Amino acid sequence: MLNYISKIDWYKVPDELTWNEVAGISIDHENRVIVFVRGETPVIILSTTGEYIDSFGKGEFTNRAHSVRVDSENYYWFVDDGNHTVSKYNSNGERLLTIGIPNKPAELHSGIPFNRCTDIAVDYKNGVLFISDGYGNSSVHKYSLDGELITTWGAPGTDPGQFNIVHNIAMDDSGLLYVADRENHRVQIFDQDGKFVNQIVNMHRPCTVTIFENKLYVGELGYGLPVNKDVPNIGPRISLYSLDGKLIDRWGEGFGLGEMELMAPHGLTVDNDNNIYLGEVCVAVLGSLGLEIPQYNGAAYNGLRKLEKVN
Repeated sequence: MLNYISKIDWYKVPDELTWNEVAGISIDHENRVIVFVRGETPVIILSTTGEYIDSFGKGEFTNRAHSVRVDSENYYWFVDDGNHTVSKYNSNGERLLTIGIPNKPAELHSGIPFNRCTDIAVDYKNGVLFISDGYGNSSVHKYSLDGELITTWGAPGTDPGQFNIVHNIAMDDSGLLYVADRENHRVQIFDQDGKFVNQIVNMHRPCTVTIFENKLYVGELGYGLPVNKDVPNIGPRISLYSLDGKLIDRWGEGFGLGEMELMAPHGLTVDNDNNIYLGEVCVAVLGSLGLEIPQYNGAAYNGLRKLEKVN
């Protein structure tokens, strides 16, 4: 079922737009690809065929862009773990709301928002949103749509309802929340009051989760310690699950830019033709492992690729 051609040179942007890696990626209601990069101009907007449309955000984010999600009303939500904030924008690039106090993190693992928040899921039907938090916390926070905190759950650990880097969050049509518990190698499923429902465990370092057509796409980051470098079957890869946790298929294995290789999946979105748009954080991941960033067409690979579906 997962049969793709990997395309790295699928897009064209003005020469002055450069970045090191891609942290988040989403598709809006106009079928535009919203790319959240770690670079001087953090938001790049492309067509699904790679034509440049627009860009914005210069000076509005840190170099720790982390996630972008487009909600059901076509608003863009950007999560910046560098300044501990979540921001809502309209499709014209105008900021409408900021949740969190810029550059004022909560105490480490206090459960108080935020300490390096990571992702967001928005539910207009119930008038709430959920923010995963993150690197310096082990929590999920439930807010009203206007940014008022309702409740928080989670703590450091390995039990159900505990987290070891709560890294990404997605919501299905019923309102259940799928939380990437990265270093516990699982996705935990909760109701909207934080009650543990289930977990999916046959994965390695789930970094990004996206639900499309009632299936769960999981981007697995690959090995995180040099001792695991030559261990097969742990990614980086994309895994596809049913919402009750049954593995359907996988794509990719091993670090690289080859036909079936990936580098560091960090953001993932799917279009109506089942093509996957992938953001990868090679500088952060490969740098921590002492590895060089691979070259593509004479320049360092910047983490933006398209996996084109093969029928």
